[in-house]
Amino acid sequence: MNVIAGKYKGLKLDTLEGMNTRPTLTRIKEDAFNIIDNYFIFDNKKSLDIFGGSGALTVEGLSRGISFGVINDYSRDAIKIINQNLKKTKSSNWEIYNKDYIELLNFLNFKNARFDLIYMDPPFAKVESYQLVFNRLIEFKLLNNWAIIMIESEMPLDQKVISDFKLLKYKDYNKKHLYIVRLENENE
Repeated sequence: MNVIAGKYKGLKLDTLEGMNTRPTLTRIKEDAFNIIDNYFIFDNKKSLDIFGGSGALTVEGLSRGISFGVINDYSRDAIKIINQNLKKTKSSNWEIYNKDYIELLNFLNFKNARFDLIYMDPPFAKVESYQLVFNRLIEFKLLNNWAIIMIESEMPLDQKVISDFKLLKYKDYNKKHLYIVRLENENE
């Protein structure tokens, strides 16, 4: 797996062996970032990857100009791979956490963190996981206005799950579903 574009274009990234993580397919990653490019300027923005896996999405965002990336994974093996991949960038514009996703969101709320781009691809997730994450993002005000969320899901999501957001794009890749949504508060 390689970085697609930006200052780290072509950088080879490591992935975890086995079935516990499913790296975003290159085609889906490329499509997602092309869509995001239409709505988002990467420079001077902060990203969050809630279920980091290999860290490929965070590295791609940093490559395209994200100024700071926060990445999390519950698996210690994934954290090792993420560290390896982020160190290849020779950048220090990132933090890594090894927490359960609910614990992470609570922690970020305590820190008054705010993000402009969120990657969300929970492994083996149930619909409730998505709803819980979206509820916490809104309740804790973890998103800056006009923030974009890239969601990958193995199943189509009920529209109620993303009802607080504007759906910018949906793509069906047979066994993968990609949603790009944006928080739009006209009053802010």
